[in-house]
Amino acid sequence: MKNAHIIWLVLLNLGLVAVLWFVTFRPGAEAVADASASRRGKYMAVSGHISGMKAPVVWIIDQSSQQMVAIQFDYQAKQFRNYGYRNLTQDAQAIRQNRP
Repeated sequence: MKNAHIIWLVLLNLGLVAVLWFVTFRPGAEAVADASASRRGKYMAVSGHISGMKAPVVWIIDQSSQQMVAIQFDYQAKQFRNYGYRNLTQDAQAIRQNRP
């Protein structure tokens, strides 16, 4: 009786391994990228100072979405503070429209 259980467990494991192999290595099983993962950005950060402020400010630009934020670390509150957001694409379009 004990041998029958062991045989059934071995057969079950072999069947599960076969299903796993089929799902993993079957023809035409290419990986499909997530749509949100393909829109990952390239970031650039620049540090600087704003007159009248002691702590430095970091401007972060997402080159793929053309967005920029300015942040500063508040040492007393131990958190980042957002000092501004700009959509660089909209800014460039506004400049083009105002040119003669």
